[in-house]
Amino acid sequence: MPLVPLPLCGGPGRLRAPRRRAAVALGAALLFGPLFPRPALALQPLAELLAAADARNPDAVEAVALAAQRDAEARAALGRLLPSFTARGVYSRNQYEVSAQLPVAGETRTLVIQPQDQWDAFLQLDVPLVDAAAYARWQAQKAGAASASASEEVARLELRKRVVRAYYTVVGAAAFVRASQGSLALAERNRDLVRVRREAQLVSELDAQRANANVERARQDLADAELLLALAERSLETLTRVTPEPTTVPLEESLDEEEPLERWLAVSPRSLAPGKAAEAQVQAAEAAHTASRLALLPTLGASAQQRFTNATGFLGRDAYWTLGATLTFHLDYATIATQSAQRAAAEAARAREDRALRAAQDDIVDAWQRVRAGIPKCRAARAEEVAALRAARLAEDRYASGAATQLDVTQA
Repeated sequence: MPLVPLPLCGGPGRLRAPRRRAAVALGAALLFGPLFPRPALALQPLAELLAAADARNPDAVEAVALAAQRDAEARAALGRLLPSFTARGVYSRNQYEVSAQLPVAGETRTLVIQPQDQWDAFLQLDVPLVDAAAYARWQAQKAGAASASASEEVARLELRKRVVRAYYTVVGAAAFVRASQGSLALAERNRDLVRVRREAQLVSELDAQRANANVERARQDLADAELLLALAERSLETLTRVTPEPTTVPLEESLDEEEPLERWLAVSPRSLAPGKAAEAQVQAAEAAHTASRLALLPTLGASAQQRFTNATGFLGRDAYWTLGATLTFHLDYATIATQSAQRAAAEAARAREDRALRAAQDDIVDAWQRVRAGIPKCRAARAEEVAALRAARLAEDRYASGAATQLDVTQA
């Protein structure tokens, strides 16, 4: 797992990790820092953007819906193991009515075998008694629901990582814009100074043209920076469905050393979201394989039916009940082939689990190494910013007094 501030990964010290990554991204922008002090950009609180992404991003919404779907499918599979009740009414219009005069209990009665207008009502209760395959399918659906829930956690984790990256990309891009604006202002001020000195015949035409070229180059840099910022803000808005509203409040980034790599690798990959999802997928595949094998066993069910009819027949009663039991055995080639397919699916799921566990540790190592390399880069960028500021001011002062050349100013 990349070291990002997500409750899904948990563990002490993780809340500081994104600040390291932010420092890495911001360090690049600081290399182009403007030659005057300025506050850093801070958007809406990161927690607010993460919450908005969880609630509005299509990936998160889809993951939640899929988990709900799998849970409903598991409950539907359970329902097939429970008793079911059926009520059915039938009306039939017969061309001919059939009846007979028969002695019943010492008297002659008319028994309607088939009325012309026939009404039937059936109330039936079906109870599965033994259905190992259906039970195994329910277990498989439960495992599938658990897998979908774990996958939802992974989707949220990946989404939050993207939001964090987009957030600090906007921060760095905004810093780049301010740096470019500062560079353009300095270039224009230097061009004006060179123009005055050129009119006084104190500098050459080459210095004047070099100053003009510096202004145009600064304008190109500003256009690139504004494009980068616009695209970064759009990306963040797409992820969170929240329009970034920058403010000018200080944004401090800690550059403390990260905890040892062994501390992060000590976390079991099975306890992380991808590991949990992979393990749940293996359990679901194994449960589906078990269900395919149990499909070869017979099933036993019982039923009770109450019938109401005006076609009393020779029975002479308009209501009577029936009890029954059904033993079913079904065998075909498709069942055997399905068993082989599910066995292969379980083996594939175990292979994916092994890959996911290894990838989780690789992500930890990758993130830790990037943070470790980024900290000195950011420190160097901050020191270079201070040095560049001093050098620019010194070059400007020396150029104004005629002790430096235009090339010295450009380099500074």
